[in-house]
Amino acid sequence: MRQIKTIIITYVLDSEQEALDTIEECKEKQRSEDYTLTKYKTEYKCKKDRKTGDLLDERWNATVTKEYEVI
Repeated sequence: MRQIKTIIITYVLDSEQEALDTIEECKEKQRSEDYTLTKYKTEYKCKKDRKTGDLLDERWNATVTKEYEVI
């Protein structure tokens, strides 16, 4: 019987380029680490102050979904 283990990892990064580089790195590693990259995405998040509208926090999330075949 074949079992598949799914792992979802979210990386919190400072820039869009770092997020894209992280995804590319996961794509390159999938053969050597024996997993399949099934989904990936980048997302920009920012928090603003409700009263002043000033930017309090900004970040990029890179989310990858890896599948491993378990023997």
